[in-house]
Amino acid sequence: MIALVDVNNFYVSCERLFNKRIQNKPVVVLSNNDGCIISRSDEAKKIGIKMGMPFFKAKKLITEHNVTVYSSNYPLYADLSGRVMNFLNQYSVDQEVYSIDECFLKLNQQEYLDYGYSIRYEVFKNLGLPVCVGIGKTKTLAKLANYIAKKYNVYEGVVSFEGPYRKDLEQIMIETSISNLWGVGGRLTKKINELGIYSIWELKLANPKWIKQLFGINIERMVYELNGVSCYPVTSKKLPQKQIICSRSFGQKIRDFKSMADALITFVQKASLKLRTQGLQTNQVFIFIRNNRFAEKRLIENSITMRCEYYTNDSRILNRLVIEGLKKIYKNDIDYHKAGIILGNLKESFGVNYDYSKEVAESKLIDTLDAINRKYAKDMIVSGWQNKNPLWGMKQLNKSKRYTTSWNELLEVG
Repeated sequence: MIALVDVNNFYVSCERLFNKRIQNKPVVVLSNNDGCIISRSDEAKKIGIKMGMPFFKAKKLITEHNVTVYSSNYPLYADLSGRVMNFLNQYSVDQEVYSIDECFLKLNQQEYLDYGYSIRYEVFKNLGLPVCVGIGKTKTLAKLANYIAKKYNVYEGVVSFEGPYRKDLEQIMIETSISNLWGVGGRLTKKINELGIYSIWELKLANPKWIKQLFGINIERMVYELNGVSCYPVTSKKLPQKQIICSRSFGQKIRDFKSMADALITFVQKASLKLRTQGLQTNQVFIFIRNNRFAEKRLIENSITMRCEYYTNDSRILNRLVIEGLKKIYKNDIDYHKAGIILGNLKESFGVNYDYSKEVAESKLIDTLDAINRKYAKDMIVSGWQNKNPLWGMKQLNKSKRYTTSWNELLEVG
C-alpha cells in the first residue's frame, strides 16, 4: 500500500505556525514580486479567492473580508519542508519526496487507517503543521484518496481505499470529474469528455488498450492504477537532474549592465551551490534576458549558450562565462524585466579534468567558502559583482521573518 502525505495549504500553514492570531481567518500568500496568489487558507477559498488570481484583481475581496496577505518566504518554507520530510522518513524505508509539501510512503502495516491517523496526529503534535493522508494500492489512488480527505471533512483528514468506506469512495468516484485526477489538465479533460467519459469511475471502467491508442501510455497507466495495478512504484532514489535553472522576474526594471550582471552572478552562485551539493558538474551555461512583453506589447529576448572546455562546479569559472556571454547579448535602452541561467549537460563529479594540483587547491578554496557561508550566512562571502541589497530584488512588501533560519529573526515571546 502507498500513502500520500500532503501538508494542507502549505505556505499558509507555515505562516500560521508563527502567528496564531490568523488561525481560522482568511489568509493568502503571494508569488514572486507579490504578483499572484499561490496559497490560500480554506477561509480565503470560501470567499471566492482563486488559485493563481492576480493580486490586483483580488484586492477588493481582500479588503472587504479583511484577508491577511503574506509575500512568499521561501527560506522558511524550505526549512519547514525539510523538517516534515525528515520526520516522515521514520514511517517507511521507501519515501519519495514528490514536492515541497508532499511525499509518497510505502506502507507495510495492515491497519492502514490507524497508521494514517497516527501520521496525521504525530506530524501536528511535533511540527505544528496539518496534513492529510491518502492511502491506496497505487500512487494514483493514494493521490485521489488525499484529494477526498481534503474535500470531505467527515473522514477527518485520512482516507484509505482499503478501509471501511470503500463503497462510499466508489460513489465519490462516480460523482467526481476526471479533471481532479493527478496529471489531467483542462485540455485533456475535454478530449476525454468527448468520448462520453466524465467521471473518474467511468475512466476506471474504460479499456486501457483503447485509451492508449487515443491518449498514449500515460493515460493507459492511469486506468491501470485506478484499478489497483501499480505502474509507478515508490522510489527513494532521486533521478539525476538534466539541468539546473535559476531565474527571476525583477522587482523593478533593469536598465544598466552592472545591475544585470549582479543579478546573473547571483543566479550563478545559487545554481553552482546546487551543483556542488548534488555532486554534479557542468560545461554549459545558457543565459537569457528579456523585457516585459505585457507592458511593452512586444517581447525582446536575447540569449546565448556559453561553453567551458572542461566540466566544473566552480562558481568563479561560471561567473566568467556568464559575464562574457552577457557582454555579447546585452543591449542598452531596454527595460529588462526577467533574466536567468540554465546549467545543462550535467554529469557526476569524479575524475580530474585539468591540472591536478590546481584543481585540488581551487576545490579546497570553494569548499572553504561554502563552509563559511553555511556557518554564518548564505551571502557572507559573495562575488565582487554582487550587491547585497540589489535594486532588482523581489518586491516583498508583506514578508514574514525567517524564524527558523536566521538568528536575527527568531520568534520573540513577550
